[in-house]
Amino acid sequence: MEDCCRGSLLSLLPSLLLLLQLPAGGSAEDFVVIGSSEPIVAMLGGDIMLPCRVFPAMNVENMELRWFRSKFSEAVFIYQNQQEQREEQLAQYTGRTSLVKEFLTWGEAILHIQKVQAFDNGVYNCFFRKGSFYESASLELKVAGRLLIYISGAVALELDTNSRPRKSTPHFTYEGMEGLHLFINSV
Repeated sequence: MEDCCRGSLLSLLPSLLLLLQLPAGGSAEDFVVIGSSEPIVAMLGGDIMLPCRVFPAMNVENMELRWFRSKFSEAVFIYQNQQEQREEQLAQYTGRTSLVKEFLTWGEAILHIQKVQAFDNGVYNCFFRKGSFYESASLELKVAGRLLIYISGAVALELDTNSRPRKSTPHFTYEGMEGLHLFINSV
């Protein structure tokens, strides 16, 4: 009895091997989009690069790529037909964003934002479309800044701030050499 079962299982082996060679979960064009798992910190007024890539790595030059905020229609940057599309781009990003194209052949789409502003703080979505298949990932940008205060030309105080939420309002107190008290409360 064991010999008859062993023969039946051996005849199924070529079919099983063929099944193992097929791509799992769909067509060979499927991919996953990966963004940064950690928040990216940018300095107010500086430049920042937001990384995003597809896995498995593949050339994405002919794909549609869109960076957007919370809504698909809130386009920060659009790359389609191998060129930048400005028609749907939000006005506040015009002239401040570009795509680092050198890495597209490796599956990486890096968005360059210049002159980072406070409203740039928040979640960004990186979207890729190839034919009817599409996928996206999100990442968080935190904008940090500095407050520089000059007092009587001789003393300068610097307070570093960042965009993380606080339970209390940040403040500090300075007492000058002549008894001058300065209390700064930032909202």
